This record gives sequence, structure tokens and C-alpha cells, in this order.
Amino acid sequence: MRNNVTLAAAVLVTTGLLAIAGPAAAATDPAPASRVETATNTEISAGAFSEIYRGRHIMGWGRDDSACAYIDGIQLVLYPVGNDWYVSAVQAYEQAHGVREITKASVRTLGELDLFPPTEAVPHCPRFLGDTLPG
Repeated sequence: MRNNVTLAAAVLVTTGLLAIAGPAAAATDPAPASRVETATNTEISAGAFSEIYRGRHIMGWGRDDSACAYIDGIQLVLYPVGNDWYVSAVQAYEQAHGVREITKASVRTLGELDLFPPTEAVPHCPRFLGDTLPG
């Protein structure tokens, strides 16, 4: 299941179709349709990446308050500190420059552990199938 979700997410992001794919492709609940629409093709292509890093599929795009990042299809909550510097929910006290670098730093911190979906997702970032808490 993990590979199917991340592969589908990678295809959507790398082709730039995430903004127009709509809730059927990216969302798991009725509310995310507006979140999907807020991510424009320009925001997605600005610094967008999708790659395998240390056996994990990482992807992200945007800058500062519009940044979104994912590890294996699960949203990584980012906290911009200004000028394209971030901390994440995993890397709480170590800043990194750029969405790609903070995502990679978070993967290194996680090691073999899985990232759990946030209880409150970032509203401007789409949610993918599997990016929900169980039960």
C-alpha cells in the first residue's frame, strides 16, 4: 500500500497535475477539495522535488508559508522561520535551508521509524490517500 500511495503522489506532483486532479486523486475527506485548489501549478513547480532519499520517497514544493513536504506520502508539518529556512515537526530545533533540506533532515532523524500523519494538517497542503490517522 505504501508504494502505491507514494507512487501515485509522485506522479501527480512531478507532472504538475496535483492542482487540477481534484479530491478524487488526492483527498480522503470532503473538506480537502478547497485545499487542493489553493495549490497552484506555480506553487507546485517552485522548487518542487520528488525523489527517493535513504529508501524513503520524499517530495515537496513551495516556499515559506506556502511550503508543503511529504515523507512516504505522509505530510511533514513545516514551520517557516523566514527566508526559506524551516524547522519541522520532526526536526523541531534544527533549522535547514529549503524544503528539500528540512525534509531530508527529518528522514535522517526518523531513521527506520514511520512518520504519522499530523492530527491537524496544514490547510494549504493536499492530503493523500493513507495520510490519515487510523480509527
